[in-house]
Amino acid sequence: MSRFATPNQPDRAPFMVWNLDLNEDGTTPKDKSFIRLPSVLSQSCAIRFRILIGSTASIDATLHTNYPLDGSPYSRTKFHQKRFNFGSSQTELICEFRIQRPGPYQYYVSYKSVDASDDDRTDSISCATDANPTMDRIYRAFKSRRTSTSYFLVDPQLTLAGQPLPLDAIVLQSVSPKWLGPMKHWSPHLAASSKMGYNMLHFIPMQQRGGSDSPYSLYNQLELSDELFEEQKTAEQKDQKLRETLLEMVHKHRLLGVTDMVWNHTAYNSDWLRDHPEAGFNLENSPHLRSAYELDAALVKFSRDLTDYGLDRMVNTVEDVDRLLKAVDEHVVQPLRLWDFYVIDVDAAVEAVRGAWDIATETVAAEDQSALERLSGDARSEWLRVYIIGSHSNALGTRFGRTIDPARTAAVLRLLAHDDRDLAMTQLRELLDLLNLTYYREYDADVKAIRNNIGERVKYERLDRGSWKFGKPVDSSFQIVDPLFTTVEARTEGVPDDRLHLANNGWIWGGNPLDNFAGPESKAYLQRAVIVWGDCVKLNYGTCPQDNPWLWEHMRQYTLRMARVFHGFRIDNCHSTPIELAEYLLDEARKINPNMYVIAELFTGSEDTDRVFVQRLGINSLIREAMQAWDSHEMSRLAHRHGGRPIGSLAVDCLGEPGVFIDDEHGAARIDAVVAPLSGSLPHAVFFDCTHDNEVPAQKRTAEDALPNAAIVAMTACASGSNRGYDELYPELLNVVHERRRYAELKDPLSVGLGEAKAKLNRLHAEIAQYQEVHVHHETEYVTIHRVHPVTREGVLMVAHCAFRGAPSESHFDSPKLYGTAVTPEFAYRLRPEAGGHVPVDDGVLHGLPSQLEHLAAPPIHQHRDDRGMFTELRLPENFGPGSVLVVRTRLVDFKPNLDWKIRTCADEATARLTLGALNAVLYRCDAEERDTIGEGVYDVPNLGTLAYCGIQGWYSHLKHIIPNNDLGHPLCGHLRQGYWALDYVSGRLHKYSEYYLEIAPLAAWFEERWALVKRVPNFLVPRYFALTMHTAYQALVQRALKLMPGKVVNSSRFTHELALTSVQLLGHVNSAGLRPISESKADCSMSAGLPHFTTHHMRCWGRDVFIALEGLLLSTGRFDEARDHIVAFGSTLKHGLIPNLLDTGRFPRYNARDATWFWLQAVQAYCAHAPEGLDFMSVSVPRRFPDGETFVEWDSDEAFSRSSTIAELVHEIMERHARGISFREWNAGPALDSQMRDEGFNVQIGVDFASNGFVSGGNQWNCGTWMDKMGSSDKAGIRGVPATPRDGADVEIVGLQKSALRWISELCDSGRWTLGDTVVAPDGARVTYRQWNQLVQDSFERYFWIPLDPQDDAEYHVNSALVNRRGIYRDTYGSSAEWTDYQFRPNIPIAMTVAPELFDPEHTLVCLHKMCAVLAAPLGMRTLDPMDMRYRPYYNNSDDSGDALVAQGINYHQGPEWLWLTGYYLRAQLRFMRVAVEKKGLEAERALRTVYHELHANMVNLKHHIASSAYAGLPELTNKDGAHCHDSCESQAWSSGCLIIALHEMAQLEVAVHQVLDSHV
Repeated sequence: MSRFATPNQPDRAPFMVWNLDLNEDGTTPKDKSFIRLPSVLSQSCAIRFRILIGSTASIDATLHTNYPLDGSPYSRTKFHQKRFNFGSSQTELICEFRIQRPGPYQYYVSYKSVDASDDDRTDSISCATDANPTMDRIYRAFKSRRTSTSYFLVDPQLTLAGQPLPLDAIVLQSVSPKWLGPMKHWSPHLAASSKMGYNMLHFIPMQQRGGSDSPYSLYNQLELSDELFEEQKTAEQKDQKLRETLLEMVHKHRLLGVTDMVWNHTAYNSDWLRDHPEAGFNLENSPHLRSAYELDAALVKFSRDLTDYGLDRMVNTVEDVDRLLKAVDEHVVQPLRLWDFYVIDVDAAVEAVRGAWDIATETVAAEDQSALERLSGDARSEWLRVYIIGSHSNALGTRFGRTIDPARTAAVLRLLAHDDRDLAMTQLRELLDLLNLTYYREYDADVKAIRNNIGERVKYERLDRGSWKFGKPVDSSFQIVDPLFTTVEARTEGVPDDRLHLANNGWIWGGNPLDNFAGPESKAYLQRAVIVWGDCVKLNYGTCPQDNPWLWEHMRQYTLRMARVFHGFRIDNCHSTPIELAEYLLDEARKINPNMYVIAELFTGSEDTDRVFVQRLGINSLIREAMQAWDSHEMSRLAHRHGGRPIGSLAVDCLGEPGVFIDDEHGAARIDAVVAPLSGSLPHAVFFDCTHDNEVPAQKRTAEDALPNAAIVAMTACASGSNRGYDELYPELLNVVHERRRYAELKDPLSVGLGEAKAKLNRLHAEIAQYQEVHVHHETEYVTIHRVHPVTREGVLMVAHCAFRGAPSESHFDSPKLYGTAVTPEFAYRLRPEAGGHVPVDDGVLHGLPSQLEHLAAPPIHQHRDDRGMFTELRLPENFGPGSVLVVRTRLVDFKPNLDWKIRTCADEATARLTLGALNAVLYRCDAEERDTIGEGVYDVPNLGTLAYCGIQGWYSHLKHIIPNNDLGHPLCGHLRQGYWALDYVSGRLHKYSEYYLEIAPLAAWFEERWALVKRVPNFLVPRYFALTMHTAYQALVQRALKLMPGKVVNSSRFTHELALTSVQLLGHVNSAGLRPISESKADCSMSAGLPHFTTHHMRCWGRDVFIALEGLLLSTGRFDEARDHIVAFGSTLKHGLIPNLLDTGRFPRYNARDATWFWLQAVQAYCAHAPEGLDFMSVSVPRRFPDGETFVEWDSDEAFSRSSTIAELVHEIMERHARGISFREWNAGPALDSQMRDEGFNVQIGVDFASNGFVSGGNQWNCGTWMDKMGSSDKAGIRGVPATPRDGADVEIVGLQKSALRWISELCDSGRWTLGDTVVAPDGARVTYRQWNQLVQDSFERYFWIPLDPQDDAEYHVNSALVNRRGIYRDTYGSSAEWTDYQFRPNIPIAMTVAPELFDPEHTLVCLHKMCAVLAAPLGMRTLDPMDMRYRPYYNNSDDSGDALVAQGINYHQGPEWLWLTGYYLRAQLRFMRVAVEKKGLEAERALRTVYHELHANMVNLKHHIASSAYAGLPELTNKDGAHCHDSCESQAWSSGCLIIALHEMAQLEVAVHQVLDSHV
């Protein structure tokens, strides 16, 4: 029996929320440019848009969409607004809504922001007027902005016989109504199509046809063809019969219907054109076509009169074509004088200017005069052309239509000719001749294009045997080129001729389908680039109904008639149909049938352009054609491209996470949901074995190839299509215009042509619609396709032996080995057309080629075993020659069909007892921690390298990228396919950790149980189930961890989740680095300063790091016990009045940090403020590692821990020792303690100057007692033992921490909670009260640390003006032995601002914060030194072996590299002072508060991206310049995360204030 009882699988699918993360500017990511939402009848879903707070688009972010949010009827131009809201997230904005109707929808995001030019963060070094730039910035006016429009497409919900019909299950057949005969006789044909396994019929147009009899040249769009009815019927009666026929199709034959829609053109003889010639492009509404019309008319005449020019009417050779072109040039082009349409009439222009010379009053503006004087040569000529022609340019619509503006020309010539009119006229002629030269060149280029296009067309039509004009004479019936214009006969007299000459439709090779080639910007008709359809008039819609009201309404009625009957449309000539028209008509159709299925054929030549049509029109499937493949390899590529995911794809379930949907439509109800990311995709395809307008296999390949071609299409994971006649083996493409025969009435369609085989393939295609995993293999002339269900793992495998013309009949085939798979034969056929077979004589019925569909024997199937396990070998049956296919079913042996469900269950149960310490072991542990604890290291994946962690996170850091990209080629996936080592490693280490944490044992068993099942699947599926198992476990572990860390901040967003998890990551047990010399528990936890470098022994636990991080990592996450343990453990080692820098488990702590003590005091304050025990903590007794607080004793001696002090006593001792003065030499000083430090550096002195300022001051030039503690170590550079940043004196952050402690103790004294006396003893023996000391620091700080903006104010402060490098800042230190270093601009100031804001003048603070923003703030961290400083070196390389004393062996650790922990303090300082300043403004607070909130979060956008993508799932210690990765940095640092969590906690309070302000204005 299993250890965990698998629950029953739920019957209902979960509510899905499809999430789309928008870019920083609110735009849609490029890889999501096509979004298709599946529409499933049995599953409710919603779409969610998400923006990171702090992004450019996050202020007043509002989604605008034409999806009808209010349930109203859809209107493409009506956009509904929905604001992004915080929801439950502090760092993200979301906007979400239910999806309840199909169709194409648009959306964009509007927001508020400032211009980049207004976002002035430049910093002045010294500027007395730079008084309050920060406040100026937050009061800038916002400007409204919006993104470009994006799209999402919701699939229609098709049903057939009461069951859903997925798009991938569609099996469509195209038929010609004309060849079906009268509609009353269609039933046998419909029954045959249904029997053949088709579930949808596509009808080519059935409307009345025009003079050419083409079904795509419609005479009357509003009436069906008379040929479809045996008796005379009205248009309404015809429509009724069509409705009845479609109902019979659905209910009796289980067939849906799709029809062609022809919107782009009409028949040249459509009767309504006589009343509405404005519906076309005529010479009245499109005068730019006049030159093209005159050329066209001349060519018509030339064709008629060809013999008059001594030319033969027969064109048989290239030489004949050349003679014909020469004659066209001589007798058509030259006599037309087409250049008149291009050039300016020089004589007329000169006379016009001469006439305007004396009366014109126009003058040349000064700036134009300046330009004229400045320019020369061609540039001056071009300027004059633009100036004198102005708006008088002409687009080939009138001879000499290009004119000049006489008045403007006269004015400019006065300047050029100095009022000499005769000289001016001479200059004008020269100028016009020069301008005309350009126009003549344009004419020459166009004539060359005309000649080339006519020549190419004549060669194709006259010399290509496949052309309908081949062997025909050039005359009025078979003109030299088809006419581009049709002249209609007006119904009434008096209609201008120009209105009756209409442009014919056609297409342009390689043209942009979004351009109107009949528009005024196009020369396509003049250049004869249009490959014309002479029987069709191109319709002139404009861009909206108002442009041509009658035409739009006419086509609307046509569309509505079809939408009432059919289930879908095929848009004919979609790429040339005006996209605005198609949008309008499809919108009208969807009002009648919202689930309209729309397909189209696009010849744009560009996937991007295809996407435009698909998105805007809501095309559900693009037609793709198998007959476009030129060989078997290309055939396999098409099958691979048009759908499905690789076999063994990583489960889609891995992408989903539990979440909540807020349903605004039902009173903001909270609905449990699965939130999964939206993936970009290619447009869906309907893959045809052969369309009705493509040559059939017998023409393009061989007749035998019809069967393998059809099988490959049927096995492709998309909709499939075919054409009536394909299955019957029609010998050639049927001409839809001239073919008069009808389809044969097939009583047994299975016995004809491909019949039996094709029917099975069609039914198989519909059956395996959910088999979305696909493997396509090509080998010589064989194509193998394997379709597999992603959950049950049942599959269908097909092998096709292609029969392309010229391919060898015998080809090599490697028998596939299907590991762990059982195979069952389904069917095997070979198509054998009869040699020399002919179609029967014409009997009025269409027939296929005589053929035999040969049943082949079942393929030989053999089972074997090798070192990879059992496999089935599939061999080809005998006679499996070209034209053969076989199909087998596959299933995995010994496979649990519910394995996915089994894996995804019981993880919560397995993790339910895990503590945070156990979670550290399960999820994390870097190499050194693992070796220290259980003696094994991190896993090394071949071709990838070592993982970041031994625990689940190490694997998941890769899986989180592998899964969404389905990257089965990743080295990890390859390794998993090769063996089970990774699986054994995962469970093996958990068993070992069970000795430390008994609660891990159930999880180890959970993994073992699942691995046992995974090891039974074939190796190619191991990555899938490994990923699913790890994802399931990871989600459960994360949820367990978050549950154990309660609090609003922790659970407010993904970002805070990730930050809070670093608390679990950085706090764990290692044998060599506990909090006490002798641990009371085998699983005691200690905090690592950073991973992977600070992990074990004395280098793990650092005083300052722990207590800087403690409030964020432990208190904000509710880990009060662990916080208490760390405070007590470090407190127990108090010595010389100092908390140690390095704890070393309390054995040999080191006291070389002046700041660790003050951060400990700050942590004690925070603990008392947040922990449940509050100030009672001050009474906790702490055993002293060094009983007298001064003398070293061995940790295991009787003296150690023999005396205790309360926390309050430790605090008082710290204050007294600093007040009295501290002076000692480090215990065990020398190389054994520190091999880099000089002897003087081991001497520690700290004191307080009560006579001047009360600041704690200490250190010397040979040691570095603050966090900026890099000691020189390079002999080559001569800096061994030389600190880079001694910062001796009074450090700004220590003074701030000191002030915080003094204030707190003073308040305790005042409240009676301090019982140890309210005084300390100064060095002179005087007693100083805490309140006095506190006030002294308060009164002194600004005078000693502020560097005023105006040098004239220096006298009021302790400033050495000669050393000032930057003004409007606070100095970094006071009293340093190297005085110039006091004035360095560093990011330590916000620490003091945050812990002791009372020290700072608010106006000074805002100035300084502005400068920090401009100078020190970097993408992730804070620059540790002003870039203007001569010692600024922003790239840290600890291995640098150069002789450069400023960078050697990483001496520049704190001289420019950007540290992240300071960002948290910087944000808190910004928040505190800007908020106070803003709220003083009263009613002006709304915009400013939002600006503050936005800018604070803007600083964290990069941090959010980093932690989400980091392999260590943390924030680094530091980066190099501008956020560049630093190899020597810790990848996850405790204080980096901890400080940000505190900042987020305080920002959450601002969030409440922002909401209150915004709500008050609603």
